[in-house]
Amino acid sequence: MLCVAYRAVPVGKAVAIIGTGPAALMAAAVLAGRGHTVSVFEKSKGPGRKLLIAGGSGLNISNALPLDIFAAQYEGAGINWQSLLERFSPARWLEFIHQKGFETFEGTSGRYFIREMKASGLLRTWLADLRSKNVRLHFSHEITDFTRKDAATLQLHFGEQESVTVNAIIFALGGASWLAEDEVPAWPDMFKTKGIVLQPFAAANSGFEVGWKKEFLKEALNQPLKNIILSTARGSKKGDLLITAYGLEGTPVYTCGTAGFCHIDLKPDLTQDQIIRKLESVRENLSPLRRAQRILTLSPAALALLYHEAPQGRASGIKEFVDCIKAFPITLLHPRPLAEAISSAGGIALEEITEEFELKKIPGVYAVGEMLDWSAPTGGFLIQACVSQGFVAANALLQKLT
Repeated sequence: MLCVAYRAVPVGKAVAIIGTGPAALMAAAVLAGRGHTVSVFEKSKGPGRKLLIAGGSGLNISNALPLDIFAAQYEGAGINWQSLLERFSPARWLEFIHQKGFETFEGTSGRYFIREMKASGLLRTWLADLRSKNVRLHFSHEITDFTRKDAATLQLHFGEQESVTVNAIIFALGGASWLAEDEVPAWPDMFKTKGIVLQPFAAANSGFEVGWKKEFLKEALNQPLKNIILSTARGSKKGDLLITAYGLEGTPVYTCGTAGFCHIDLKPDLTQDQIIRKLESVRENLSPLRRAQRILTLSPAALALLYHEAPQGRASGIKEFVDCIKAFPITLLHPRPLAEAISSAGGIALEEITEEFELKKIPGVYAVGEMLDWSAPTGGFLIQACVSQGFVAANALLQKLT
């Protein structure tokens, strides 16, 4: 038996789930749907903080990529991503959402979204459904410890320390992204004391700093570089970038950003020769930049980049100017702070868990979601992995509870 420190409420055989993110709520839905007593504990005053942040202006829930390509988006060799996605696929996740009464649609980029474009409605309905299945939700309860002897004790941070006995624990405590200023996750130390190996947290899906000129920012601040290809030592990614006061944000830099020299193809739909012919077709004696402004439909941010940030001498002749359009040189200095990252890598090392997310050293205790050392780009991959992990862990636990 595992024992949870809480007000004395007899629950018999039960499961404690720690956290209220997508992985935790999916695990709760699976277990409660099979009639098990589930108690969910959350350290914050309300549920799903990161889900609400992620879905504040458009809840991207999954992706239409074939499963083999979908699985290849993940970093974390200790997880069989293909198998995970087959056990709880994007199609099953979408159907789960549809059953909650929400419509979804596939965007032009292959990403799936909830029609109402925010997370609050889904979260509210999901919690109401859990409550209808007698799931107990406890907020402002921060876990400080758990042990396993003949029984395991979880101590939650609140007034009096009293015990509730449960059969298993599923941890879904999140990683180190989107933390409040100066906040440090407390849970890693708790796991370290039990001999669980953890990897240092690192920013994933993070913006990068660039040393922009003031003149450039006056023209391009908060403007997009649309439909470009960013190429770095980590690879290439097509999409949109946003010019910020400190550097760049957007899917291409989230996916393949790394400190060092890189290039941006500002016009990937045209070859170098095609651009040269277009520029040379302008009969007036104009500079290459004025020709591009007239005939290439480059965005204002791209034109400002070519004017203010092009290396000296690279924008004078047509050939050299086109070289800049097709491979504009940029130096990415360093990622933005971890607290600003959309997600984080690091956390519990994957060799510490079984294929079904049970801690090898502490049977009956599971860990899922961003608290594990894996990462993925934005585009629906993060939330899909979390709900799939919650589903698989809960179903593995069902086998033990029957």
